[in-house]
Amino acid sequence: MAVMAETMGVGMIMPLIKCDLTATQTEQGLLASAGFFGIVLSSHMMGFLADTWGRVRALRCSLVLAATATIISAFSVNTWMLIAFRFLNGFFISGCQACVFSLCGEFHSNRTRVRYVTLLAIFLPFALMFMPAMALVILPLQIDFVLLGIKFASWRLFFAVNMLISFAGLIGLSILPETPKYLLVHGSHDASLAVLRRIYAMNTGDKPENFPVKSIVLQTGGADLSNIHGVKDALKMIWSQTTPLFYKERVLQTFNICFSLFSIYGISQGLFMWFPTILNELIRKSDQDLKVCTIIGNMDVTTAKTVNSCTELLDYFMFEVLIMIGAVFTVVFIIFAYTIDIVGKSNLLMIWLVVACVCAAIMHWISEFAAIVIVLTLLMSVGNCGGIIGTIAIEFYPAQINAMGMCFAMMIGRLGSVAGGNIIGTFLFTHCNILLWGVVALIAVLIALAAVLPDKKRERVASDLTVTK
Repeated sequence: MAVMAETMGVGMIMPLIKCDLTATQTEQGLLASAGFFGIVLSSHMMGFLADTWGRVRALRCSLVLAATATIISAFSVNTWMLIAFRFLNGFFISGCQACVFSLCGEFHSNRTRVRYVTLLAIFLPFALMFMPAMALVILPLQIDFVLLGIKFASWRLFFAVNMLISFAGLIGLSILPETPKYLLVHGSHDASLAVLRRIYAMNTGDKPENFPVKSIVLQTGGADLSNIHGVKDALKMIWSQTTPLFYKERVLQTFNICFSLFSIYGISQGLFMWFPTILNELIRKSDQDLKVCTIIGNMDVTTAKTVNSCTELLDYFMFEVLIMIGAVFTVVFIIFAYTIDIVGKSNLLMIWLVVACVCAAIMHWISEFAAIVIVLTLLMSVGNCGGIIGTIAIEFYPAQINAMGMCFAMMIGRLGSVAGGNIIGTFLFTHCNILLWGVVALIAVLIALAAVLPDKKRERVASDLTVTK
């Protein structure tokens, strides 16, 4: 939820930033992409740290540093300072986007893992409801005071409120232990058993010492930062954590997972980036019964309004629509969570991709405002399939490279977000029909690739665990 709020929240206040800091079109583009670029550049390192330093420790540092960058960005004196600290925020927050799935998955058994990792992804659309709800309350405020020599506007307060999600995450992480799976892989037998006893006591109400398992056969093979004695050792260890992703038995599936995430996030977040602009134009011409591409093709995206106050630039109806979209996405995730074990991960993925493909195709012919919004929302909800692919990846990669595999895949997915926003922005307003047919073709390819994704239990790279009672 913190990742979504920090990376997507800036788009909601872009008109205010443009007005207050007199940002140019180029600067706005850089600001919108800065967080994503930060995530892309640091994801590999964050995966390495999570696999060698610990899931919980990496997450705590990630949230603290990201929150610090947000505090500083709220006091930016110019656009370039804001771009720099939004980049740093993305650089640090990237540790949360994949490590948290590994953390959750390793606290669960094979019987419960898939459902609860999928339910965890519900907090992504929660952010889509939280951000516009806060925007409706905060952004209309006429704030006019000076703090630390800076005129404090409502968009600066919006940054500070978004940061509260990171602090809420830190509170939870302060009482959460490292996963027993991670501890076991790194040779900490007693610590792993202590965590299992704690879980047993919380689940049953019994005393920890009554936990029936007394010892566990150690599973080795995990890397440890204590083995690093210089830059050369660090690079060797990063290489040793990365190359297993591309071993002969995994390379095709790694490329499949990465390409699927790249495409899915490129389509969903690329469209979402331009959704406010499209929706405003649809509202303005809703009485003309025009096809969606006809409306989009006649848009003038360079015209600026003349207003007396920066807050007049915002269309608050947009935030209400975003809250409804977040609610729809939440329902979709709940459906995913409670049908994924019955239908199967790959089957559910293919079903939703087929729905998105149909929506992209019929966009050419519909003209009713409500129908366009519904179909466009369903098409953007293809991004929810990223959560399903995430559960597949968690079970596919073994524990000692699990976080690295997830972070690498999510890094490619975030590259897709950046690429999708730029490609869709380039062609949507000039070649709308061609772009939509291209989306149809791409989703058709994704459906074929989904059929061969590794829908199976996580492979084991060492001997099965055995316990003594």
